[in-house]
Amino acid sequence: MFPNDSKVCSCHTSANLLENVAGDFLHSNVTLANSRIVDNTSDLALIVGVLIAVLVYIAINVEGLQIEATLQKFTKHKIIQRALVLALLVLTSPIIISFTLISLLYKITCYYIIKANDVNFAAFLDGFDVFWSLEDDDSRCVINVLGIIETNTSDSLVARIKQKLNIVITNKSCNKLFYRRNEKYGWYYWRNYSEIDLNEYVKVLNIGNKKGAISKEDIEDAMTEVSCLPLPFNDTGLFQILVTEQRIENSKGERSNYGILFRIHHAVGDGVALIEFLCKTLADDVKNDEKFSMPSNYIPIDTSTSLFDKVRQLFAMPICFVDGILRKPDKHSLHGPPLVGKKIFKWTDPDEDLFQMIKEIKHCKRDLNFSDILATSLSSGLRNFFSKTMEYMPEDVAVILPIRLPEHFKQNELQFKNNFTVTILDLPTKEKRQIREIKRRCNIVRKSVDPTVNHYFLKVCYLLPKQILRPIFKSSQATLVFSNMPGPDSISICGGNSIKSLIFFIPNKGSTGLGISALCYGGVLRFSAMADANIVPTSEQLSLILNGMVDEIKQMHELYVK
Repeated sequence: MFPNDSKVCSCHTSANLLENVAGDFLHSNVTLANSRIVDNTSDLALIVGVLIAVLVYIAINVEGLQIEATLQKFTKHKIIQRALVLALLVLTSPIIISFTLISLLYKITCYYIIKANDVNFAAFLDGFDVFWSLEDDDSRCVINVLGIIETNTSDSLVARIKQKLNIVITNKSCNKLFYRRNEKYGWYYWRNYSEIDLNEYVKVLNIGNKKGAISKEDIEDAMTEVSCLPLPFNDTGLFQILVTEQRIENSKGERSNYGILFRIHHAVGDGVALIEFLCKTLADDVKNDEKFSMPSNYIPIDTSTSLFDKVRQLFAMPICFVDGILRKPDKHSLHGPPLVGKKIFKWTDPDEDLFQMIKEIKHCKRDLNFSDILATSLSSGLRNFFSKTMEYMPEDVAVILPIRLPEHFKQNELQFKNNFTVTILDLPTKEKRQIREIKRRCNIVRKSVDPTVNHYFLKVCYLLPKQILRPIFKSSQATLVFSNMPGPDSISICGGNSIKSLIFFIPNKGSTGLGISALCYGGVLRFSAMADANIVPTSEQLSLILNGMVDEIKQMHELYVK
């Protein structure tokens, strides 16, 4: 999430990176289908899938077929380009709708066949969950949350976590956490097992077979190795908790500090849902009204109050959608090379003054929002990276911003959901401290209908099988994802084991191989980054971005406050 004090900012959208929203599909029992029917259905699905893929790819992924270049031969006027793309969408819409209906009938057929053949079938994945299942195995969408925890020994902590999870298993709202993900005939679905082996989910992690204490660099290297490993049960399980066997250097007192790594597939839920899970299940005696140290901001789907505003937004949606199609992908060293799946991790050292500095900057410059300051620091970090690693400095960098949507449910109810949309901010990077220009762009996109367009577009795409969804939702335009996560003031888990710090890492997707996040835990704001090794080969290069962000906030504080 990308917060500000009143509204979460929204920006120009990428039509390639969106989420799907859907409900549970069908629930009824059927008899076993004949295997020949299954084979025929599979052949039909392949043919239909190819046809729909071609049509949808033409309509949605225009740029991939160089249609934009063809349009530019006829005219350089954006208005005419928009008109031609809109006309193409209108002309192909009857065919797309027809094949979508065929896809729906195909999904219904597959539901009956899968349910009849798989006794562990629970339900089809919701649309948002499907989106995070479309990646190949080497680019699995796993959220990594690293914590430093104070405990007696790693073995005793692992035993306590298993005891706690034994209680969690009985909580019906946590059923999804122990589902296993499967795919058949192009559809993803959950499998529910009556017996759960917690030994597969919670383990001790031996780092480099070291006998003594481990350093921050040792943990970075271990996370790189672990990120290449599948989740439990041949990657069909949804989470894993690892506790380092070795203590961390500079631990004092009777109890020592150990590393604890939460690996959770993004199909389980978004970052806020996972932090809430940590607070409401594993944590000790967390009050239900306990507030995050940074407020969790939301962007409403419909903020208009007058009929005129509603009509204006309605007419703006098609243009917004077309602009996403015509958007050009970033071209520089951080975006373009194919991803190899190996992840590089880096995070900043704890600085208790950083979050306070941002609040003081906001207080002195009341026209600035929290998001304006963070975006300015990110711009400075990227400029610092480009200036020290290459000759070419891009004018702008496209940044994907996840935006969590409002939802109404009981306060004590735990929700495992991916409840957000996305938008893109074109962040200027060529010149130093362009905070006024950044604020101007943020003000424009805050009034944009892009998140709404993305949200409703996703609602219909859950009807399509994975063979069609993968080219549609392949992230190919933006350089990085930037997420700002709220965090609790403090957590102790499983009987008084205090978590000293938390660091959050966003998974890569498509050709977007860099994720940067800000998480405020216990009043301490820390930046972290995860990048594909083919984009940023070393953690030292990643630190150029993160250190540049920290330095910019300190310089802004010196300029505006002192």
